[in-house]
Amino acid sequence: MLALLAVADPATLDHSALAEAALRSAETEADVQGACEALQALDTAALTGSQHRRLTALAERDRRIVSEGSESEIIRSDELLRRQLRATLAAATTTPSD
Repeated sequence: MLALLAVADPATLDHSALAEAALRSAETEADVQGACEALQALDTAALTGSQHRRLTALAERDRRIVSEGSESEIIRSDELLRRQLRATLAAATTTPSD
């Protein structure tokens, strides 16, 4: 997704659909780091209200986001991803109403 964002004309992309794909990837633990990077690269204004709430839930939930690696790697990676997700949320100037 990052490559697409780097080369495509932003006006031709459906940012909300890309955000949805990134969120699903993170929620299903398919590629949490890649999803986090994609969400950071996307314009946070493209998030719908529902997506914003899901991103908030992902960043704040009790269950670990990262589930592979040694215990210390999981904790370290999980905390890093949560900080990145919170930074992405903080970059959003407004919370969408949808």
